Amino acid sequence: MALEATKKRARKFRGWLANPRDRVFNRGAKGETESALRKHFDVYRADNLQIVGRTEFKRHVMSRLGTLDAEAEGYRDAELERQRDLSIKFHWGHNHDFGDFQIDGRMGDRHIDLMTDFVDFFPIALEDFRGKAVLDIGCWTGGTTLLLAALGSNVVALEEVKKYAETASFLARSFGLEDQVVVESASLYGCRGEAYHDRFDVAYFPGVIYHLSDPVLGLRILFNALKPGGILLVESAGINNAKPYCRFDGSMIHTSGNTAELNRGGWNWFMPSPSALARMMR
Repeated sequence: MALEATKKRARKFRGWLANPRDRVFNRGAKGETESALRKHFDVYRADNLQIVGRTEFKRHVMSRLGTLDAEAEGYRDAELERQRDLSIKFHWGHNHDFGDFQIDGRMGDRHIDLMTDFVDFFPIALEDFRGKAVLDIGCWTGGTTLLLAALGSNVVALEEVKKYAETASFLARSFGLEDQVVVESASLYGCRGEAYHDRFDVAYFPGVIYHLSDPVLGLRILFNALKPGGILLVESAGINNAKPYCRFDGSMIHTSGNTAELNRGGWNWFMPSPSALARMMR
């Protein structure tokens, strides 16, 4: 599900919150948005590197894949069973073809697909991101962050897993985005106070809210971080139920994989129905 709300126009957007796919704002033939986004993202190839050579860039990126660094993340051995596998073992986030080499990410092309959905299903255009201050929550290895930067946004990207924040920051620096992208290794819950209040035009929040132990608090923090008239874009996994229900999973649920391989799925907290998430956002 893809959902959107604005800080000043919540009443107008009420219907879109509940049934976003009932209102398709066609800005062109289906596929044009996706094609445009892929063209924007193609700028992040090795021949456009700014401050590092191709060989060193590839070595740095590839050396991280599959590494285990629980201690660097601050976890003791006794805590590992309660941590997400992705926080312990390095997995690449979104697909990225760097030209010289390609990495298939755990999230595939969802950085492209989700932005396509937001633009095709809501009154938002790619041009609306240009020059805007955008908060990108849960940036992983930076696929969405780089995409937002390619659209002309000034991005503050949050990632509480240190190794992913470091990777996203390395990619931004490598492609000369120091003046456009800031990556912070921080939790959403820590984004309070004057430093974040009324700061952003857009809060980009795909694939994260169901990982929060307190999703309503997370939404309140993002609401406060938006400027008046700002937009919150939310995408969430959910349950197919017409009523405003949430399924509680908690941090000990594994849906696949095994401990030895550190590839277990799951680790979600609250899985909302569309109407439950709409109520949380309102």
